[in-house]
Amino acid sequence: MMMSGRNAVQASGEKQLLKKAVGGDQAAFGELVELYTPRIYSVCFGFLGHRQDAEDCTQETFIKAYRAISRFSFRASFYTWIYRIAINACHDYRRRHHKVTVQSLDREMELDDSSVPFQLADDQPGPLDLAELEETRRMVREAIATLPNYLAEILIMRDLQQMSYQELSDIFDLKAGTVKSRLARARQQLMLELRRREQDAAGQRLNTDPISDQAQRGGEDHAT
Repeated sequence: MMMSGRNAVQASGEKQLLKKAVGGDQAAFGELVELYTPRIYSVCFGFLGHRQDAEDCTQETFIKAYRAISRFSFRASFYTWIYRIAINACHDYRRRHHKVTVQSLDREMELDDSSVPFQLADDQPGPLDLAELEETRRMVREAIATLPNYLAEILIMRDLQQMSYQELSDIFDLKAGTVKSRLARARQQLMLELRRREQDAAGQRLNTDPISDQAQRGGEDHAT
């Protein structure tokens, strides 16, 4: 697949930066950091689900990369190399901090205080809609966290990061068929876990339904 002229220029410029960085040029490495920080932060945020944790892990990724850059062999692309470091950094971070939260696949719909307008238009979600959205996001986040790491990372980087199968094959050193089978297994396990959680939530709502409680008490009173 041929690159466009603009992409070819960008790739050539990045390769030159990489050569300089491998040779010890700190300024060149700094430019690579600027280029890749948004993507690495997005990966870390996908795994950890918290902004501060993602920022810490992103910084840790580039510290590890800086320490190892002189050993970069050019057998793999820089993005493959740096993504592997980021994934390992995320796993290490979660083990150290005992955190298993994973960002929801619905990341683009996340809201913070600054993103909510003072007045909501009629076609915007109301408080109840936002509460239901947050509950769904929480359920998905917790369900992903139950997956084994080797499935969760494939799911996040394909469905959240929109990486191609070839990119995932390069990053994880797997055949494309293996990537696809792991992704299918991850999606299947996620759906099963979500169904189980929805059933549990429905059961809890039924048990706490005041109408059901009142009907049950009425039946008991009638029986006496």
